Amino acid sequence: MELPKIQQYAGGRTVDADIAAEQLRARYAALRARAAESEEAAVARHQIAERTLDLTEEYFPAEVAARRRRVAAAGFAAGLVVGGVIGSRLRR
Repeated sequence: MELPKIQQYAGGRTVDADIAAEQLRARYAALRARAAESEEAAVARHQIAERTLDLTEEYFPAEVAARRRRVAAAGFAAGLVVGGVIGSRLRR
């Protein structure tokens, strides 16, 4: 059975199914475009962040090296603490 216009009832209103399908297609296309723009923006942010880090290393090499040493020392100290705690637990 073919009907020229199929109607759906939504919230007490009748909606032409053909129009609704076209609206959904348009909305889907708009959402895909926004998603593509979001991906492009994420790539741009990543590139800016990488360039910022490169410039920081270029203009402030001593500060960057000192920070890396502090982070490495903190990580090493945390590893010693965790190793000591696990070692004491295993000896019990």
